[in-house]
Amino acid sequence: MTPIERNASIDVVKRDLDYAVYGDGAVLVTPGGAPVASPKLRLLEHIVRDLTVAEPGSLTALDVFACEHDVVEGEPAAAEERFVSALQTDPVAARRFPELGAQCAPVDIALENVDPDMPPLFFLYGGLSEALGKATSYLMEHGDQTALSDFAMFSALLLQTFRDMAPYRRAGILVLAERHQAGGLLPFLLLAGRLGPSEYANAIMNIEWFRHDAASASQRFRALRDEARVVVEYVDVCMAVSGGEALGPRAPEIIARGESHHVEFKSTLRLNLHTQKNDPSITHASLKTIAAFLNSSGGTLLVGVRDDGSIEGIETDGFPNDDRFGLHLWQSMESSLGGCACPFVASRFERLNGRTICCVTCSESPRPVFLEAKKGGQEFWVRVGASSRQLGVREVLEYTRLRFKE
Repeated sequence: MTPIERNASIDVVKRDLDYAVYGDGAVLVTPGGAPVASPKLRLLEHIVRDLTVAEPGSLTALDVFACEHDVVEGEPAAAEERFVSALQTDPVAARRFPELGAQCAPVDIALENVDPDMPPLFFLYGGLSEALGKATSYLMEHGDQTALSDFAMFSALLLQTFRDMAPYRRAGILVLAERHQAGGLLPFLLLAGRLGPSEYANAIMNIEWFRHDAASASQRFRALRDEARVVVEYVDVCMAVSGGEALGPRAPEIIARGESHHVEFKSTLRLNLHTQKNDPSITHASLKTIAAFLNSSGGTLLVGVRDDGSIEGIETDGFPNDDRFGLHLWQSMESSLGGCACPFVASRFERLNGRTICCVTCSESPRPVFLEAKKGGQEFWVRVGASSRQLGVREVLEYTRLRFKE
């Protein structure tokens, strides 16, 4: 996308209700006509910095911003169609699902024709095996083994997670899928936090190494890695300015979709609605969900929402104010999950129908998170489908070996 000349004078200007990026005296707009504007100053400053140093034709944060506003938010159905289309022509997915067709699979080139100076990592397929392993562990976490052999289930599962992602994550996936033409799975794994930029670039090079000599392969790898970093940094900035939300949508949108692998509702934090008394087991139930999200791929717990999606409100718990509710929640997490888990959790309050909801968003933890059991000992929870499941000792050992490389 080239909405302005690279040598244009660009700056962030404060307006009445937000900030906007100006180029040579006019507000910049995306190809779809959306102004490059936001109430988040830090995000726009990031876009300007990126534009200022970018080489002509390179991917920038503005490209992701444009996709987010023009496509993901402007045409959500089209965004989903583009993601599914990228999966249907995915060369990595074709290694597990041969029915996708030979046109998706990497071309088999005789090794004697390989440039002898070609870096070995570009054609030993280690990156593809790693990517498939990440995809497999993701599917295992979702508790549906049929998705490992049925492409329709596989793509439907990934599409549901795509829908649950924040708009800026979905935009990043689409931008990379269409720019790098290597399918949708690798960008999905990158933006789901399962691959790093270098792993992402290496996997793509495993697909297309035969097109390059040693020099062009190294150049291509660096370009892929750097563009992946641009997208990941954009997502990181968006997460920071939105309060560290794991999935992004506000409470009404989350509630409308219902409970899922990434979403769970709890009516109260401590009050047992049947006995009308404070009950530690009610708090423990919320902590189980938080632990399961941390040990899986993240998620959002809405406290103050009944199972049917109607609003109970945290007022039912009887705390004098939101701050006291939050204090109880965070003290419970720290004492039961450990302080090391807290940096991967964020909370906020939203008002709906005159009542208050607490949104607890969890990122994917880089280390196992154990929950203190009510009667002593420790419990290990993961998400399986739309519920949380406690693993036994043998299952914990196998799961942590696959999930945390321990």
